[in-house]
Amino acid sequence: MLDIALVSYINTRPFMDGFEAHISPEEAQFHLLPPSSCTQYLLEGKCQMALLPVGALPLFKKVAIMPNYCIGANGPVESVFLFSQRPIEEIDTVFLDRHSNSSNGLTRVLMKHHWKKEVRWIMPEDKHFDKIKDNIGGVVIGDKALRIRDEFTYQYDLADEWKKMTGLPFAFAVWAYIPGAISQDQLKRFNEAMRFGVSQAEKTAEKWGPSYKIDRELARHYLLNCIDYHFDQGKHKALDLYFKLLTQLPELKLEVLEKV
Repeated sequence: MLDIALVSYINTRPFMDGFEAHISPEEAQFHLLPPSSCTQYLLEGKCQMALLPVGALPLFKKVAIMPNYCIGANGPVESVFLFSQRPIEEIDTVFLDRHSNSSNGLTRVLMKHHWKKEVRWIMPEDKHFDKIKDNIGGVVIGDKALRIRDEFTYQYDLADEWKKMTGLPFAFAVWAYIPGAISQDQLKRFNEAMRFGVSQAEKTAEKWGPSYKIDRELARHYLLNCIDYHFDQGKHKALDLYFKLLTQLPELKLEVLEKV
């Protein structure tokens, strides 16, 4: 039996609906996890395939990427934000999100090249929503970001800010697997399951929105208009640029910042 790890947010639910319709329980077991845990599962050999945050790709010496589907956006994604109560010009400290290297990296790239600011970076040990006040901003992702965004005066959608800066879409997570661990026939059927799941995302929103404490209309808007599941050339180009800009940034010494 194969083990597959994917993120436990509503934006991955179309994939799960596709898997449940096309992949038997005897063939694969699915683990719904935070983004960083998907990375750990694949690194530690606890699964053969994972929906991998793009920020984790450099951690792997050898990994294959499925070519057709991802979690991406071409403009506002509405679930990956830098929240604040003051405009970006007044922000001097940013709390990162412990569960998302990709969004943290994107925030750092945007701060350097788009907003052109130097700020203090802090990696919290737990949830940090209450710390987003005064001159402090915070990265918030996923379903929680959808639900609490109206609590903040300033909502900087990271995918939209990236599009403003580069003109490109963005991919936050891609399907990665250990080469040789999954047969070509299995890969073909997983791809077909993903295709089916994405094609019926509206049904997913209707069915699952309330389970994620998200209004059905908002869930429908989010899955159909904000999330772009197709891993196209624009997103490939965006990732090349993202990694180029990310590797040019100075090292972030999180072991020091965690003590702040």
